[in-house]
Amino acid sequence: MKLHGSITANLENAIASAHRLRGHSVYSDTISYWQELIREARRIRMDRNETERARLDALIVRLETELISRERERR
Repeated sequence: MKLHGSITANLENAIASAHRLRGHSVYSDTISYWQELIREARRIRMDRNETERARLDALIVRLETELISRERERR
């Protein structure tokens, strides 16, 4: 996955976008990107120190929560 900026910045931006777009339609490519970003963050976190892993874990959970909320809204 090619990122523009740090993984944390990308996660923060994805979280902000997902939150801002609650209740609105989002392209399936965007959802796929957010899911891929989560996978990449999980992969990258293994090479980080404890503090950075904790930060990544928190961001991963926040983005996953946004995706789960979005899925629930669709039902």
